[in-house]
Amino acid sequence: MKKLQFLLLVCILTFTVSCGQQKRYVSYKIQEGETMRDIADRLDMRTKDLLRLNPDVGRRPEANTVIVIPNPKIKNSISPSTSSPEEETIATTETDKHKDTTPETEDDNTEFQQTIVEYETHEVQKGETVYRITKQYGITKDDLIKFNPEYTNIQSNNLSIGQILKVKEIKKTITIDKEEVLEKFLTHTVKSKETMYSLTRFYNVSKEDLLRLNPEYPDLVDNKLSIGQLLKIKPIEEVSKKENYTFYKDSIEIDTSINLAILLPFKADEYNTKSSKDIFEGNQLANMVTDFYLGAEIAIDSIKKQGVLVNVNLFDTGNRGKNIATILKNKRLENTDVVIGPFYSDKAEVVARDVNAPVVFPHYSSKQSKFSSSKLVKTSPEKDNYTEYLASYLKDNYKDQEIFIVSDEKKDTNISVSKIISELKKHDSINNIHVLKPEKGYIKRERFTSKMSSKRHNWVILASEDNVVVADALNSMISLPDETKVQVFATSKGSAYDKIDNNKLASINFTYVSNTYSDEDAIETKDFNNKYLQKNNTIPSDYAIKGFDITYDVLMRLASGNELTDTFKKGVSLRVENKFDYHKKMFGSSGNQGLFIVKYNEDLSLSRLR
Repeated sequence: MKKLQFLLLVCILTFTVSCGQQKRYVSYKIQEGETMRDIADRLDMRTKDLLRLNPDVGRRPEANTVIVIPNPKIKNSISPSTSSPEEETIATTETDKHKDTTPETEDDNTEFQQTIVEYETHEVQKGETVYRITKQYGITKDDLIKFNPEYTNIQSNNLSIGQILKVKEIKKTITIDKEEVLEKFLTHTVKSKETMYSLTRFYNVSKEDLLRLNPEYPDLVDNKLSIGQLLKIKPIEEVSKKENYTFYKDSIEIDTSINLAILLPFKADEYNTKSSKDIFEGNQLANMVTDFYLGAEIAIDSIKKQGVLVNVNLFDTGNRGKNIATILKNKRLENTDVVIGPFYSDKAEVVARDVNAPVVFPHYSSKQSKFSSSKLVKTSPEKDNYTEYLASYLKDNYKDQEIFIVSDEKKDTNISVSKIISELKKHDSINNIHVLKPEKGYIKRERFTSKMSSKRHNWVILASEDNVVVADALNSMISLPDETKVQVFATSKGSAYDKIDNNKLASINFTYVSNTYSDEDAIETKDFNNKYLQKNNTIPSDYAIKGFDITYDVLMRLASGNELTDTFKKGVSLRVENKFDYHKKMFGSSGNQGLFIVKYNEDLSLSRLR
C-alpha cells in the first residue's frame, strides 16, 4: 500500500492540482421519515443527481444521516445541520419556539429577559395508548412526536411502560442578571451552529456540569441551544489565567478561493529506482512525509466540499531542501496565499524571506525558537511552554499536597525546576517544596518516604528527562505502601518513558503535558479515521493526523476571508488531535501555545485534565 501511495505522490509532483469546487455545498441532516426524493423535490433537482452527490447513501436514509446538498433556497422545513453529524440542534428560525428573544445587539444591558420552554411530563402506565394520552392532555399525536423525538416508537403507536413523555409545553420568562453572571462565572454566548458537544469539548467540561450550572435552560438535556444564550461554563475560581478560553468559530466567506503551496522532501529523484520496501522500511523521514501529505490531502478534500476553491501546488524540496533555491528562483510561490513546509528549519527561514505569504512550519524543531521572520508560523509549542503550563496547572489545583521535584545536574533541568518553583510559590499556601537530585547515580526510595505522609496526597514532579533518573524515581513510586497516595507529573512524556509499562504509569496516576490529545469518541476523530481508512486501507499515524489538523486549520482560517495572522486573535481551535492557540510576537514569528494536561486512568485510557 505504501508503494502505491508513493508512486501516486511522484505522479502528483508533475503538475498543479486544482482542488476547487465551483459550486458551494452545505451539509443537511436527514429528518425522521424523509427520503432522498423528498429532499430533491424541495431542491428542484433530480433524485439521481442528489444520489450521485451522496454515493454512500440510499434512497431512504436513516434519520440524522448527514448528506451534501447544493447551496439551497429551501423552504423552512429544511434546517441545514452543522458539518459534524451530531444529534444536536440549535434554534435559529423566527418561528422556533425555543429561540432566544434577546437580540445579540443588546449585549450592553446588565439584565435581559429570555423566554424558555419547560415541559409537563407523563409516565406511561400499563395499558395506556398514544390516543389516550393525547386526549388526556389535549394535544395531537404530532405534538407528542415533536415533544419526544427520541421515542420513535410513538409514530407506530407503540409505548413502553415507564417511558417519561413530555406532554405539554410551558413557556416561562426568566430575567438574567448578566453582570452578576459574568462576575461569578466563565461564560459563553451561543452562536450559530454551535453544539453542546463542541462546547463541552472545547471547555473540557461535561454535559452534566452545564446542566447543573444552567438549570434555567432545561432544553440543554436534549442538546438544544439557542443563539444568544448566556451559558455558565465554570465558576470563576476554577478558571486558569494561563488558559485561552476564546473559542475560534469556523466561518466561510462565499466564493472564497485559496492558493496553497505544500513543500515536502519527497526526494522523488533519489527514490526513483528503489523498491517500495527499500524506500519505506526503516526510513523515518519517508514515512513521516508520506503520512503527512496523505492527512493533508483529506483536509483539502474536506475544505473543498464546503464550497472553498483550493488550488494546490505541491513541490518536492528534494534531499535537505536542495530544490528550494530553484523553486524560489523560478517564482513558483509568487501568487501563493499560504505555504505549508518546508520540513527543515533553516529552509523555512529561506522561504519566509522570499515570499509574501505566511510560511507554516509543520513540526517541532529545537531551532524554531530562533525564528525571527514575521511570516513564519510555528505549529508546535516551544518546550519552555510545557514547563510553564504544568506549573500553572499545579498551582491552580493545589489542595495541601506534599510536593517533590526530581531534578538532576543538567543545566536545562535546573532552569525548568526554577520555573516550576517560582510559579508554585505564587500560591499563598505553598511553602515547602522538596527538590531531590541523584546521589551516586540514583535517588534512594527513603528520601521520598521519609518526607511523605499517608494523611496527605503527594505530588512528585519529574523535571529530569534522564532515562536512569526517571526509571529510578518511577520504580520508587510504584513500590510505595498502599496507604501512601501519590500522583506523578512530568513536563512531557519523552523517550525516558517508552520502556515503562503503561500499567505501572496508571498505578501512579501518571500525568503529563502533551501537545496532542485524541478523544476517540469525538465526531471529528471518528470521521477522520473512517475517511483515512477508506482511502488508504490503514489507520492514520500521528503524522497523518498532524498533516490533516495543520492543513485543515490553516485553510479553514483563511476561508473566513481574513489574513491568517488576524485570525489568531480570534481564538483557539481544536481539531482531531491538536489545539491551535497562536500568539504573534510584535517583531517576530507566530507560535502555537496549544497544550493539554493528560492523565493515565486505571483502565489505561487517557483523560484530559486541562
